[in-house]
Amino acid sequence: MSIFEDLIEELKEENLIEETVIEFHRDHPSGQPNAQHSGNYQTMSAPVVPAANAIAPDRAEVPPAPTEWKDTKKNATTQKPKIIVSEREYFRKRAMDEVNGLQMVELVLSGVEREQMKLLAKTYDDLPVKLALHDFLQVTHETSSTEHAQSEFRLMQETENWCSALAHRDKHIPVAHLRRHCETTRPPLSSQALIALARFYRNSPFSEPVRSKFELVVTRLFSREDETEERALLLSREEIVQQLKELYADWSSIQLYSSDEEDSEILIAVLKFEDFVEEALNTENFEQLIATDFFNRLRSFKQNCNENFFAPRVTVAAVEANVKIGNRYLELLKKEQEKFNAATLEEKYGFLHDQAISDATGKTFELAELLNERSGNGKKEAAEIVEVTVKEQEAAKIPKVEKAPRSKFFAVNKWLLSFTILTIAGCFGLYGWAEYQTQEIKLSPSIKKVNLEGSEFKDFVQTARIDNDTFYGVTTGVWESISREKKEEILKKLLSVGAEKNYKKVHLVNPGGRTVGFSSADKTEIYNH
Repeated sequence: MSIFEDLIEELKEENLIEETVIEFHRDHPSGQPNAQHSGNYQTMSAPVVPAANAIAPDRAEVPPAPTEWKDTKKNATTQKPKIIVSEREYFRKRAMDEVNGLQMVELVLSGVEREQMKLLAKTYDDLPVKLALHDFLQVTHETSSTEHAQSEFRLMQETENWCSALAHRDKHIPVAHLRRHCETTRPPLSSQALIALARFYRNSPFSEPVRSKFELVVTRLFSREDETEERALLLSREEIVQQLKELYADWSSIQLYSSDEEDSEILIAVLKFEDFVEEALNTENFEQLIATDFFNRLRSFKQNCNENFFAPRVTVAAVEANVKIGNRYLELLKKEQEKFNAATLEEKYGFLHDQAISDATGKTFELAELLNERSGNGKKEAAEIVEVTVKEQEAAKIPKVEKAPRSKFFAVNKWLLSFTILTIAGCFGLYGWAEYQTQEIKLSPSIKKVNLEGSEFKDFVQTARIDNDTFYGVTTGVWESISREKKEEILKKLLSVGAEKNYKKVHLVNPGGRTVGFSSADKTEIYNH
């Protein structure tokens, strides 16, 4: 068994994963990978990077899972035996796992492109990889032979080409789209698929999007969500640390951080995550978190961790923070709902905070969607509408008694009518004055969503809405990589569309809520942070 298979077994024994997860098929002595292009991620085995140029002993030990785990039924500590396999079989299985892992990543990325980005996925032609794998599995010579080395080298080249192609496609996939796909795809991504993604991002060249995607899939791998949308860790902190260490070893991951667990930077990072958790738990209301810029501070800290984020203890501290802070957000939102209605909350906190909160916690939080799901406001409003309609219908059934006009009182009624009109006009004037005096504390009109799919702006603006005469948009990661001239061009084009969409200003912010661009008839400005 590989590290991955042992981990799956432990999670299955504790009933912590769904039945979509299956074991590696040992009933194929030919060694052919049991994988199909069906889109079902659970049909494939775990990804492992092959040790192509490793010097192995005559008989290699497959790295075991953690040596001890607790059997909840027997309440006893059991030790798993190490499984000894021949060197040749060891390399064969690692090669199969590598190809199957890449195929899982291919299917996930294609699903994101198709379902979230509405693009026609350009899948990689994996035939050369499978041919190279077939040739490698057919080699009967010893691992030290020339034939074995040549077939292994060819397989290495083909898998590296596939990895490069996947990495190039992944650069154009925003973190938010991957996160949404993981949360909405049915059937849900199995643990094999999540581990394949984790390995892919862990071994990819470091960048902030790569780090963020790794954090996302590891959080989903080691936590689960209940019917209230709150999450819980599947294992203790020390158990997850141990699992990550063994997975890293099985993936042949290059260590980009200090190997000393007492390293000051790593310890400080872990303590800082604990401080963020404590701050969130001690905050009395959601407005306090927004006022202190909590979620942007948390996200910035993760970015500043750089390669140290991959240190197992730092990764686990981040995963634990994601779970606890996300749960606290839901608790505070529930308290807010007891004080304000859904419309007030959505206007008060707005959609501009959704992206920062989602990025900081590794889970999609859309305030409007949460309010609709977690409150009974929708049902209450519908009931009120029905009640008003019934009253109107009942009132319509009451016959009206019409009195015949009396000519001798006509002059009196005329003056009375004039006085009534003057009184009503005065009331409207007073109402208008009161509206003018209180306009700063009244809520603005409801925000209208803008669908950018199919437009030339979809690569630069991920979310957009129109409020009164202003277009508000949240930029994608692509925005930061384009030139200043290109940014000005996009702002002016967005402004030109305003004549058709009834807005006169364009206001763009980054996912952190900071203004990055503004355009009106008078000026166009680009802001750098």
